[in-house]
Amino acid sequence: MKQSVKELIMPPLVLTIICAVVCGLLVTAHDATYVDNTGILTKKLRTGCEEIFGGGEYEMLVTEEDGKRLPVTFGEKGVDSIIVDKAAGNCLIEYTGDGYKKDGLHILVGFGSDGAVSGISFISIGETPGLGTKVQEDSFTGQFIGYTAGGNLDNIDGVTAATYSSKGMKAAVGSCAEIYGSHRGEIFGGE
Repeated sequence: MKQSVKELIMPPLVLTIICAVVCGLLVTAHDATYVDNTGILTKKLRTGCEEIFGGGEYEMLVTEEDGKRLPVTFGEKGVDSIIVDKAAGNCLIEYTGDGYKKDGLHILVGFGSDGAVSGISFISIGETPGLGTKVQEDSFTGQFIGYTAGGNLDNIDGVTAATYSSKGMKAAVGSCAEIYGSHRGEIFGGE
């Protein structure tokens, strides 16, 4: 039995029209409901800020580029955002760095008004459970308290059996301290 041209063309044409209409409706729904959340602190980030400094008026620094709002990173590798509590003079740098695993360390490093590390909070960690994850322990992170840009990281004892994770943390905190030291005036608006 031979099919007519109409019978061959109609099913794909109908499906194409249905797909186009559905796509148009999805675009319209997205445009009507989209909320730009750039610069809004997630629950994990706010919790990290409060772990380090307690309550405060935390805000993420944002910039506008090509009509889009983006977190301030100063173009520095590993920096995800800069969070400040201007009234208290505190700054937190959200940083993702390599430990044993690529991008296995996602941390917040807090700097007080004196420019020294005040605390470290983990947003997430992808290191080896039971070994690399030990870099989260206070006995390790506490060694960074008071560290400033240009300081000596050699005197910070690594975690046994977690060499790469320890080195990754040292590199991450060292980078954050250098970034804070270099951009402090910009972070606090020309101070």
